[in-house]
Amino acid sequence: MLPASDVRDLLRVALGEFENANSTVATSARRALRIAAHRHDYGNQLWLQWELTDITVTHKGLDPSAAQIIARLNAVLGVTDGKVEHEKAWRKYERTRAYLLDGKQMIHGAALGQVERNLATARAAYDGTVVPANLTPIDTFFVAKKAETTKANLLVTFGHLEQVVERVKTAVYAFLVATEAELDEGQKDSPLFVRAQEYINAALAKYAPDGLEKFLAAQDRVYSGEPEDLAHALTSCRRMIKSVADALYPATGIKIVGRDGVERSMSDDAYRNRLLQYVHEQVGKHMQGPVLQATIDSLGSRLKSLESLASKGVHDRVSAAEAETCIVWTYLLVADILRIADGSSALLVSETQPPA
Repeated sequence: MLPASDVRDLLRVALGEFENANSTVATSARRALRIAAHRHDYGNQLWLQWELTDITVTHKGLDPSAAQIIARLNAVLGVTDGKVEHEKAWRKYERTRAYLLDGKQMIHGAALGQVERNLATARAAYDGTVVPANLTPIDTFFVAKKAETTKANLLVTFGHLEQVVERVKTAVYAFLVATEAELDEGQKDSPLFVRAQEYINAALAKYAPDGLEKFLAAQDRVYSGEPEDLAHALTSCRRMIKSVADALYPATGIKIVGRDGVERSMSDDAYRNRLLQYVHEQVGKHMQGPVLQATIDSLGSRLKSLESLASKGVHDRVSAAEAETCIVWTYLLVADILRIADGSSALLVSETQPPA
């Protein structure tokens, strides 16, 4: 995660690329993707990921990177609102990629960089289609006729490609300008993420008010920028996760054998075990077998990484970027868990029943 000043630097460079005749639209889109990612602008991040990916080999662009972004959308917004943003991003992609072929609307699904290379190739072929001067009249007639047909076909091809590139270029520029306006208004994070924060704060107030107090304190400490405050912010994140565990799965002191055959304590200090057990019991009603185990493993890995980062506040000097990263990771993790608690998680949709 980059500080706001670094994000603004990225934005300045990305906007400057539009004045460079030698720069490609794909380069601008890649910079825009980084900006969207650092501002947690998951809707635009998803759209830009599709622009830069060859979606012809996947269904609706559901490659691993896009799937991860969609999971974050569902975590912070819930499955219903997440689907709305997902579909909004897809419609934006369709608008930049649509073209007509024989009266039928098509979608050009190649990666943006490949589209630009195809366009350059088509232009070169068009310019290189000439009739030699040393032919007989009859040969000149037939060669010229064939060249005319070839150029007509190439004109249609690069006409479509030019439309796609120009529409993507316009959309990327509009995104960058809108982002600049938001930063100028002091909006470090995207409106979508701010909306998610409001939900998470409200859900914490309902399920673990003590956790909300700790988390708000962590954010206040990050804004101060003082080394001691940054260290305390990381510690507050860990305490907030424990507050959520205490609220949703209070310590029992017993030991439970997990799906992997490992016995784990449900003691007060083993809050990570308790959270994983809570998710197992809730999500297990809707998922079974390998899918459930993969979900638990993923959550366990995220909890472990977050705990490792949060523990740094006790032993080492902490940077502002690390503290901000810890807070964002905590938001995403808590969003996933609280969505399970209130029933709005995509994980609670049966495997045999597709999301509505």
